[in-house]
Amino acid sequence: MNKLTLYSRIECPLCEHAAEMLEESGIEFVEQDIDESDELIRQYHVRIPVLSDGESELNWPFNREDAEGLKKRKG
Repeated sequence: MNKLTLYSRIECPLCEHAAEMLEESGIEFVEQDIDESDELIRQYHVRIPVLSDGESELNWPFNREDAEGLKKRKG
């Protein structure tokens, strides 16, 4: 099963909160720093944190149930 992707950036308190919530919920994800790509900055700059399964995205605010629903769609 592919992991979800959390689009975030360094020094983003909402991103840190989202990552902690996912970790505490046992939801596997990879974190992608949008500052590593001009395209990601254009796409996500004002939207982060964003959780993606590669097809669908959850914009903040999302909760554990939302993230679990997205993961189930992927699996």
